Amino acid sequence: MTARSSEPQRRLSLRGRLVLLLAALLVLGISVPTGAMFGAVQDWAGDTRHAVLRDTGQALAADLPAGDPTLPPASPFAPAEGQVPSFFQLRDDHGAVLETVSNGGAPALADPLPADAIPAGSGTETFTRAPARGGGDDDAGWLVRTARLPDGGMLVVAMPDTATEQLVGRVGRIALACSIASLVVVVALSWPMVGRAMRPLRRVADTADGIAAGDLSRRAPTAGQNTEVGRLATAFNAMLNQVQEAIEARDASERRLRRFVSDAAHELRTPVATVRGYAELFRRGAADRPEDLAKAMDRIESESRRMGALVEEMLLLARLDEEPAELRRDPVDIRALAADAVADAGAADPRRRFDLRAGGPVWVSGEDERLRRLLGNLLVNVTRHTPEGTRADVRLRAEETSAIIEVADNGPGLGETEPERVFERFFRSGGHRAHADSGAGLGLAIVAALAAAHGGTAQAENAPGGGARFRVTLPAAEPPAP
Repeated sequence: MTARSSEPQRRLSLRGRLVLLLAALLVLGISVPTGAMFGAVQDWAGDTRHAVLRDTGQALAADLPAGDPTLPPASPFAPAEGQVPSFFQLRDDHGAVLETVSNGGAPALADPLPADAIPAGSGTETFTRAPARGGGDDDAGWLVRTARLPDGGMLVVAMPDTATEQLVGRVGRIALACSIASLVVVVALSWPMVGRAMRPLRRVADTADGIAAGDLSRRAPTAGQNTEVGRLATAFNAMLNQVQEAIEARDASERRLRRFVSDAAHELRTPVATVRGYAELFRRGAADRPEDLAKAMDRIESESRRMGALVEEMLLLARLDEEPAELRRDPVDIRALAADAVADAGAADPRRRFDLRAGGPVWVSGEDERLRRLLGNLLVNVTRHTPEGTRADVRLRAEETSAIIEVADNGPGLGETEPERVFERFFRSGGHRAHADSGAGLGLAIVAALAAAHGGTAQAENAPGGGARFRVTLPAAEPPAP
């Protein structure tokens, strides 16, 4: 396995990344105020020591005798080395040492003082730092104040800076300890809290795993619709519903296709067997018997026409399934087409009566030949599934946005479950409407497909007074301009 392919396995989980992010934010949130506090403590300690040196130096300068000032041998201003000034020194106007009083350690000061440590004029002062003389515990350094006296000399007051560094170090250690403790507590508490917050997300992942394993009925819990995970679960379930519906529709389509192919093969098997049988009869000597030859040729022709009609109907259904949008959309007067269809049906079957009941023109948008086929199939259905003497009424009417075509007969009507199935492909009516020449069961399926291709619907029902009624609803259209 390459380094790149193994990289996703080394990545932290979302839970771990969130906890690390919280820890990083906490470190950032602690570091900024802690650093500011650390700097403030340093500034405060420095200002305090400057003030102590200034006050001590000013008090000592005020008590120095005029004329020839000297430091007292036991200065009350140097009680002890440590937290207060413990080193005092008089220097001339050039910075050379005149007198020194020290209560212990002393800073390592140059003699004379360097130029940057000498005050500019009377009443001015400088603050510098100097290392401890001789090393030892005073290596931390001294804070030195040099002030110009009225006679031109200089008074040096110094104190060790160890306490300042100790204070700053103690504050730093306390801040570091508190920061580490806070970080440990936050990480320890955030791990289970983040895990609990991500529990709904894990349920979504578990649901996805179950679906991947084949259980399409699984759904993620959707508690907490106002949360991001709740909205994710809702959207995830909606997607699953659509996927399941699509899969069910695909399975249903495959089942219909298999049934369609099976029914088509069954329908074609009989005429093919008939043609093959008569061809075998011809091969065995029917050509020498004119009567048998004529019968064989007649049956071969009849079954060939039957196969041709069946193939044509299946091809039409396949084209309507694939390309329903390619129909022409011309204004068509259904009344004129219905009149032709009624006349053709009456001429082809004088044993049944076909009547047209329509007022004015009824306009739809569609393809003339397809609509003729729709009307013709509705009337052929009456011929094939009703006894002789049946009357069929073709009624047309226009409503607000629809054109209604109804074909009602006074025949035996439909069976209890047939209204929902008569438009299925290869469905044959049973019971009283069964007929020896009932066709392949594609006529009404073509009616439904043509209606759908024109943006309409087809329905079947039993009429209240008896018989069957078929209704086709198509979108109405405006009549063409004169």
